[in-house]
Amino acid sequence: MNPKLTVIVCTYNRGDLITETLPTLFKQDISQNHFNVIIVNNNSTDQTGDILQKFSVENSNLTVIEEKEQGLSHAKNTGMRHAETDWIVYLDDDAKVPVDFIRKVLSNIDSSKFSCFGGVYLPWYKYGKPRWYKDNYSSNSNKLVEFGVLKTDYISGGIMAIKKNLLLKYNGFSTAVGMKGNNIAYGEETLLQIKLRQDGYEIGYDPNWIIYHLVGKYKLSVWWFLKSSYASGKDSWIVYQMQPSIGKLCLYLFRSVKLFFINLYKSTRELLNSDYYVQNWIIDLLRPTIIMHGQIIGGIKLIFSKNVKK
Repeated sequence: MNPKLTVIVCTYNRGDLITETLPTLFKQDISQNHFNVIIVNNNSTDQTGDILQKFSVENSNLTVIEEKEQGLSHAKNTGMRHAETDWIVYLDDDAKVPVDFIRKVLSNIDSSKFSCFGGVYLPWYKYGKPRWYKDNYSSNSNKLVEFGVLKTDYISGGIMAIKKNLLLKYNGFSTAVGMKGNNIAYGEETLLQIKLRQDGYEIGYDPNWIIYHLVGKYKLSVWWFLKSSYASGKDSWIVYQMQPSIGKLCLYLFRSVKLFFINLYKSTRELLNSDYYVQNWIIDLLRPTIIMHGQIIGGIKLIFSKNVKK
């Protein structure tokens, strides 16, 4: 039997988690003959390499590839080039999957019109859950009630199915954005989806295709929300294909101040609710403003770099 899809998992220094996440991928309610798995080891310096070697011996449909160029987009593109199937599924290396994960994606491929679609990630609380932490901080559920077109939002790169020939058409994921080692950065999958929509492709979303995504220890703090918000704002110019200007940056600065005071009023009122904590107040108050500050700094850097090149 020729497999129809390849699951690509890109990993960096996640040896402590791989032993928990990968077994769920190899314990499906469907034969391993139906899918291939490629693990791209992106310069891991821990025990990841040895662990992956063991998994490759135990699972005949698993191939381990080394990618020395640091960066998630580089690793994703390397996995794409080595895949020999018509379809590719990208899966985060810190996610557990249900036993029907492969069966559902194969069903969607056979029954839907989409060349690219995604699913739902739900929180996996391996390290516990603080009382202030809300499930929706680590989930993209409730976008649609049934499998259909996602018109304005974006699917997650951590649970994403796409035709290989479509990826090749766009030269894979942009290496100008996305995680690089321990550096927080986002947007490579969003930028690809923007390009797809510009060319008339529809993006699908299946609320019943699920993974359980780790909520890491470092994410169980308010500081993480602020750092990640800044990073998403900083890269937004490239992701959303916008050109920065001094006028736009001044406007963003004005809006960020205005937004701060609007959210100060709204979030402070919420403190009267028993299930709303100081941590929620800080996140709701500062996160939108910090995103805009990230946009301002990112815009300044782009303008400066362009002037230097001239």
